[in-house]
Amino acid sequence: MGCRTNGSPDAKVEETLAELLAAGAPGALALAVGPWGRLAPAAGLDSLGRPLQATAQFEAASVTKTFVAALVLALVEDGALGLDDEVATHLPARFAPVGSVTVRSLLNHTSGLPDFFEDPAIAATWLEDPSREWNPEELIEVSLGLPRHETGTFSYANSNYVLIGLVIESVTASTVGELLGRRILDSLGLLATRLPGTATSAAGGLVSTADDLARFFAALLAGELVGESSLREMLTTVPSDWAESQGYGLGIEQVESLMGFEVSPCGIAWGHVGLGRATTVAFTTPDAKRQVVLMANAMLTSDAAWAALSRATWAALCP
Repeated sequence: MGCRTNGSPDAKVEETLAELLAAGAPGALALAVGPWGRLAPAAGLDSLGRPLQATAQFEAASVTKTFVAALVLALVEDGALGLDDEVATHLPARFAPVGSVTVRSLLNHTSGLPDFFEDPAIAATWLEDPSREWNPEELIEVSLGLPRHETGTFSYANSNYVLIGLVIESVTASTVGELLGRRILDSLGLLATRLPGTATSAAGGLVSTADDLARFFAALLAGELVGESSLREMLTTVPSDWAESQGYGLGIEQVESLMGFEVSPCGIAWGHVGLGRATTVAFTTPDAKRQVVLMANAMLTSDAAWAALSRATWAALCP
């Protein structure tokens, strides 16, 4: 587990930042929140070559999905749509090839839709220019041209969240970013968080800070954003067959062993990992009393980096 001082994970978190820099990140930051207080170190440089600040904004990539799923559940509570609605009923006729796919199956990645990144040309273009703006309908068309996965079985696909973004915009006549701002960001005072762009951004376009991510996950698990029954739906998982998590709910990961490294000594955590131009880990304990956010401003895939992230996660979350 590593060293602690009065129950604080400070030594382990500081050590982790050094390990992330050694693994190739120009800069890294952490936020650990618990009954003992708040720890927020940063190390290295930002994208402009300046010392990275703990308050820095960064692209949170797929952590976006938890925000979008919470927004969908708020719309379900409003009666604007249902979790078991077929998405085609909320979209123009040109989306009919999507077939019998429900809102729920998009949120928990059991729709069978393939990820557009399975197309080598899309993957290569993204690697060459991660900041490129994509047309959401173009990405769904690419996805529909690929072999389908088994319906009802977990298969992670960004296509699911681009499609749910289109559904949100169809039923509300607002962009996902505008609605997320009104319904969630403003209500929590997350002033440093925004979701720019088209429905494509629903899969991973969130820009945020460590403080805002920790506040969001604490509020979500404390029942501040959706009602008890909606939160129960969100935390109902399907088995996940990848190292990132052991179960996947509605836009949220259930984790006991992050990327297959150190097993949690205190049970499950809830949150999400984001991989893009930055690497982000954002988790909370089920009782919402402890949160950890770790960010490295590079896509880190090495075992050394993920072993360090895993150790820091459990040091922060486990008393």
